Amino acid sequence: MAMEPTKEQQAAREVFASGRDLALVAGAGTGKTSTLILMGAATRKRGLYVAFNRAIADDARGRFGPNVECRTAHSLAFRAVGHHYRERLDASARIPAKHTARLLGITRDLDVGSRQIKVTHAARLVMGMVRKFCYTTDRQVMARHMEPVNGLDGPGQDYLARTLLPYAHRAWDDICSPAGRLRFEHDHYMKLWAMTSPRLGADFVLLDEAQDTNPVLEEVFLAQDAQRVCVGDPAQQIYGWRNARDVMTGFPAEQLRLTQSFRFGPAIAEVANRWLGHAESEMQLTGHGPGSRVGEVSQPEAVLCRGNVDAMSEVLSYLELGIPVALTGGGSALQRIAKAALELKAGQRTSHPELFLFSSWDEVQEYAEQDKAGQDLKAIVQLVDTYGPDQIIAAVDRLSPQEKAQVTVSTAHKAKGREWPSVRIGKGFMAPSVDDLGLQRALNASEARLIYVAVTRARHQLDTEGIAWIDAYEKTMADAGRDGTVAGRPMIELSLTGQLKYDSSPISQFMAANLPYSQNLVGDYQARIAGLAHPVQPIDVQYPNWSALGHAIDYRLRLSLGGRLGPAVVAGVMLLDETGPLRGAPARKALHTAGRELLATVDSYLAAPGSLDENTLIRLCFVAGFFEDIARTGEIRRFSMLSSATPATTLDDLTAAVPEYVVCDIDQQMRLAEGPFASFRALPAASRVCGPVFAGSGDIGGADADYILGGLLLDCKATKDPRRLGREEIYQLAGYLLLDYDDQFGIDQVGLYLSRQGGLITWDAAGFLRRLGAGVPLPQLRAQLRRRLHEAARR
Repeated sequence: MAMEPTKEQQAAREVFASGRDLALVAGAGTGKTSTLILMGAATRKRGLYVAFNRAIADDARGRFGPNVECRTAHSLAFRAVGHHYRERLDASARIPAKHTARLLGITRDLDVGSRQIKVTHAARLVMGMVRKFCYTTDRQVMARHMEPVNGLDGPGQDYLARTLLPYAHRAWDDICSPAGRLRFEHDHYMKLWAMTSPRLGADFVLLDEAQDTNPVLEEVFLAQDAQRVCVGDPAQQIYGWRNARDVMTGFPAEQLRLTQSFRFGPAIAEVANRWLGHAESEMQLTGHGPGSRVGEVSQPEAVLCRGNVDAMSEVLSYLELGIPVALTGGGSALQRIAKAALELKAGQRTSHPELFLFSSWDEVQEYAEQDKAGQDLKAIVQLVDTYGPDQIIAAVDRLSPQEKAQVTVSTAHKAKGREWPSVRIGKGFMAPSVDDLGLQRALNASEARLIYVAVTRARHQLDTEGIAWIDAYEKTMADAGRDGTVAGRPMIELSLTGQLKYDSSPISQFMAANLPYSQNLVGDYQARIAGLAHPVQPIDVQYPNWSALGHAIDYRLRLSLGGRLGPAVVAGVMLLDETGPLRGAPARKALHTAGRELLATVDSYLAAPGSLDENTLIRLCFVAGFFEDIARTGEIRRFSMLSSATPATTLDDLTAAVPEYVVCDIDQQMRLAEGPFASFRALPAASRVCGPVFAGSGDIGGADADYILGGLLLDCKATKDPRRLGREEIYQLAGYLLLDYDDQFGIDQVGLYLSRQGGLITWDAAGFLRRLGAGVPLPQLRAQLRRRLHEAARR
């Protein structure tokens, strides 16, 4: 007999029946599929349900009514585009790497420093670049689509990516042609389909597992004119490292939740809620499943671990006890690693894609231990060194099929979508470490999401042995937060953007109490950016310095408005002349001289616009950002371009070291700004304020906006993905507006300028506050914030 829908499910059905877009946040075990079926049955309109994989789509096909078509994204793409390439799919399934290299025109091995990349590996890397490009919303293959190559340093990676980029462009041209000869894959036609801006031919579209969506599918879904419903659980987003994206957060639609879990009872729900809090989710589950228990489980059906090393430890323990054990996903990947290690230990080269550049196992160990780029190899090295390759191979051979195993061992990632009657949380989930001062670091939200997924795999019994450290961690953090501090520093001393990262900070608490409806503005913003162009971005560099590029475009726009670089750059230069401690600054005298020359050069340019060419200006702006970083952090960080300075370094040396991609990228952004900024440049000089500091900035740890232009408070964002901007950026604008206590700047509009898209988004200030839920006029809000901050300072 069908279950009666819950009130939450009924509410979702009603919103859907009204024809409005909907983002349905569905916690673990809360009946999201039955809710979607309920929606489909509430209308006679033609619907499309897009499932994560074929098995889910096939199951859904038997449960939805005849008005809802159930498909995977790949099946939609194949029907529209892929069928044209059917012969290529079949014929090119197995093309040897040597033949791929010949088709690409790679005729000789590549020397990168002391390393040699064989033609076969170069061909594999090129095709990997194309594959990664196919997962993105980018419109052309770029150097940054090359996967990291273990054994190469940063400059080597960048050189290899630039060298292979022309071959990747050649590969994509071949793939786009029905007569092409390279291997053709399913992700290729998926990308080709998405680039046609397809219309799905349905009145409504239901997107499942929306928290882990392929960016290509995300772009197609968001572009539909049909009613759109996305369902999933942002707290279960654990595949970001595979380029999966959370469509739900920031989706401009009504947001509803399903919180009644029928998978487990109250005891397990309580554990889940604890981790939801650390995952920065506002959702709280209630357990409505059969009785559940949290405590020691002597014979669990599943053991969930953090990584492969921890899983192998559990597998070996069960094998020693003679207990039949299965490993989710099998052990073939572990065996390939072990066999590659045996080859290297024997002095032979290996073709393993993670290890092909190394000539011995000792070399792998040294690289993983000493090279920052080798951090991802540490888990492989630890696995092999802990158990030995022979033992790993033998253990995998002794694994049981899951249907015959007494216990299943899995990593938390591979356990997603599954459930067991009893689960023990195994090894590898480590408590956050302490910093150099002995202060507790905060738990990373992504790690909390992974643990939330793990604990919600249990239906009846949950053993939390592997995460028992959470009690001590929470006590430490609670003690640290009670006195209004973060890592020993009073919250009131944090900057505006710093405070917005903490819900318990004075600014955040004020916003929550007086401007509670940030989602209204976020939804409006998301709707208004829908038609923006694809972003300009560096093409031929693997690891662009996105942060430094963001500072550089801000400075360059300031100079175009007749403004100076700003007080933070000056402060960074002056810090180099002081005698106090400044970490990482052995060449501080030379850098101070170079910094002063930079400021003087910019002042001369402002006095005589046109005296410097665009190339020089961009280089100066890029260098300036690293001086500002000194003021922000109190040190020259190791990744800063200033960290390699010597006592002989000059400003000319610094500007000459600015990469060419920086000049091209900032130049592109400036061209986009010509239209939006034309009216701003025409304003009287007094109406063009760059880097404004407000009357209330001194009441917190600082707040300086980008520009106030004729009463428009404008913040520049150089993001590639404007959809990722949201609540924090809206409250940042509101904070600047309110900190102008005495209306010194006469702000009557607020807005964001998206420099990589040339997009200008503005709001009337009064309407902006009204939509945020302000219950009193702006002057009164400003007076209330001033009192609140002064009270916090006294406490």
